Amino acid sequence: MRILITNHSLAVRAGTELVVYEIARELQLRGHEVAAYSSTLGEVAELLSASSIPVLKQLDACPFKPDLIHAQHHLDAMTALLAFPETPAVYHIHGGTPWVERPPVHPRILHYIAMCQDLADSTRIHLGLEEDQVTNLPNWVDTNRFRGTRSPSAKPERALLFGGGLGEPGIAAKLRPAFEHHHIRLETTADWTETDRRTPELALPRYDIVLASGRSALEAMASGCAVAIANYQSFIGWARADNFQTLQRQNFSPKRADPGFDASILQSCLAAYDAEAARSATEMTRTQCTLVQAIDRLSALHEKVVRTWQQQPVRHDQDRLTQADAERRAALVYLRELAVAVRDVETLHVTNRIQQKQVESIGKEKDKLAAELAKLEEKLARSGEDIHLLKKLRGHWLGRLALSWSRRGNGK
Repeated sequence: MRILITNHSLAVRAGTELVVYEIARELQLRGHEVAAYSSTLGEVAELLSASSIPVLKQLDACPFKPDLIHAQHHLDAMTALLAFPETPAVYHIHGGTPWVERPPVHPRILHYIAMCQDLADSTRIHLGLEEDQVTNLPNWVDTNRFRGTRSPSAKPERALLFGGGLGEPGIAAKLRPAFEHHHIRLETTADWTETDRRTPELALPRYDIVLASGRSALEAMASGCAVAIANYQSFIGWARADNFQTLQRQNFSPKRADPGFDASILQSCLAAYDAEAARSATEMTRTQCTLVQAIDRLSALHEKVVRTWQQQPVRHDQDRLTQADAERRAALVYLRELAVAVRDVETLHVTNRIQQKQVESIGKEKDKLAAELAKLEEKLARSGEDIHLLKKLRGHWLGRLALSWSRRGNGK
């Protein structure tokens, strides 16, 4: 099968960028022709190219006419649908909040894929879809890369804040007392070398405990770490065998902000550290959340969608007109929604330019006031010296005589 994968960016080693790389590489190993399209290229694009996977910034450069578009991120997805008007698509959603993830509606998007059950349910409700139009494909980890080279220690000594916005210095400062209370050294990925950042599969096994969420949590569990599910604003607790399915349903991520998340809550959690429970969570991750299993399901879905598209009755002229009209309506709805976002962005740009000018104006006023203040301070300093001299003159009889002559001269 010839498959085109879209993504808003292939620049940095981050979430969906690495998803594209993993899907493309695994599909390629299974004999499929794969290409990747994005309007922003970079490091991950280079990784794909190094694996002989074509990377496109212009869709007319695609080396084949795709049988299927595996679409991620609506701007690039809709561009690909317009470029290949006879190709069906699946749309893969990785988050419910980011604007770039919002799923578009189009007659040739025959199926939607969500990275957890909660997101699948919300997508189905939001778009008014039937249950068989949305598939829950939970996040995965490449267990050939993350080999799980450690076993949880009976007494933890090192901990890591990994992903989920946990790398901010303020977060580490807030949580460090909890770890110090249990004599555990806390680190963040800011402490990592560039090699560590490129190869977390080698760095993670150094840690007994990892605070993480989403794919980061899966990678840490697959590496044999005890994982507490947390992001920069909320905390759930340890991932264990008895709550694994519940956590997977919500992508091993907190559902809402918790303003009460602080060192005291974490300290209680650390007191309940259980090496055997961590070992069980690692085993479940490595047996139930693998890349190979995910691509097995994804390939079956790809084949089903293409088969459904190909088995449609031969379209007569009227059917083609009806299909074209449906696609035009979908494009109109999409552009209308996009126009609102573009206007909002342009309004922000205008506001930003106005505020920037105000900042520049205030900066100039500040510099002017600073210069005037310097002059005043200089005058004040001179005045202080004059007063000091006057006091010295008044303290001596010859000085008093000189002042008296000076006043008489001024009187003339």
